[in-house]
Amino acid sequence: MEIVSYQKQYKNDFIDLNLAWLNKYFKIEKNDLDMLNGVESLIEQGAAVYFAVDQEKVIATCMIIPKENCTWEICKLATDEKYQGNGAGSAVLKACMNHAVEHGAKKLMIVSNRILTAAMHLYSKMGFYEVPIDNMEYERVNIQLELKIK
Repeated sequence: MEIVSYQKQYKNDFIDLNLAWLNKYFKIEKNDLDMLNGVESLIEQGAAVYFAVDQEKVIATCMIIPKENCTWEICKLATDEKYQGNGAGSAVLKACMNHAVEHGAKKLMIVSNRILTAAMHLYSKMGFYEVPIDNMEYERVNIQLELKIK
């Protein structure tokens, strides 16, 4: 497995992996479509996307977006269900976290939903903790997490 930064050839994988989990657990919202379809514009504005690629197949992806006050938001973490549990999700999440720290992040944040138990476990393992929700971009949000960078 190799971790690579965004490449145009993987745009459809980014979209498809994220639509898969969104369709499975929630409804797709306008913000989701804007972000997925506008990924290259977001990258031009400072965001980063990483992929776990195994034998030329994308098996996981994650995006991180700069916000204000040296805060970065982790979003659109997705792993192909057939590959869950192999460390690909952890690897792309860690790549996003490292990218943000290298670019001056003082805090990382995530909005999510508690029913995504595998993601909740991963975020906890990485040191994220629950904080009051102040980012309600999506109807599905029922938890916000953050990690302060030392």
